Amino acid sequence: MSETQSEKAQEVLSKPAADTKPEASLQVDAEMEEEQREQVRQVVTSVMSEFSGPLPPPSIMKGYEDIVPGSADRILSMAENQAKHRQSMEKKIIDIESRDSLLGILFAFFLGASCIIAAIIIVILVPENSGAISGSILGMAGISSVIATFIKGTRSAHTKTSKSISEKDD
Repeated sequence: MSETQSEKAQEVLSKPAADTKPEASLQVDAEMEEEQREQVRQVVTSVMSEFSGPLPPPSIMKGYEDIVPGSADRILSMAENQAKHRQSMEKKIIDIESRDSLLGILFAFFLGASCIIAAIIIVILVPENSGAISGSILGMAGISSVIATFIKGTRSAHTKTSKSISEKDD
């Protein structure tokens, strides 16, 4: 009797196990997928940790200071020196651009004035039609160079001003 009962118990145990096995395996698969997703999230989170700028975050700065005493002060002074250098370079660039703009305007003025003076001299020395025509063309070229330089200088100054204002707003 005990043998028949044990066989029945085995059948009963094997049947539900066979019936529930796919459900259990689905649960195990779902749990494994969830664990894998969590691992991927952890990996992505650690990879995305970064900073930008001249100074590292305070936690990293403290780590540097713990490893090499005085390194935080050295990092700060390095960032300050870099900022001073960048500002001095920007000032030099602005000064050079201003000088070049002024020289361009002055040379254009002298070129235009020279053309106008040459045109007047040609008209006076050559009283025929060819002298008047060539003098007029030369005079117009001189006046147009002065006007073009003035317009270009005014536009570039306006563009630089509006760019610097928009950069300050950002």
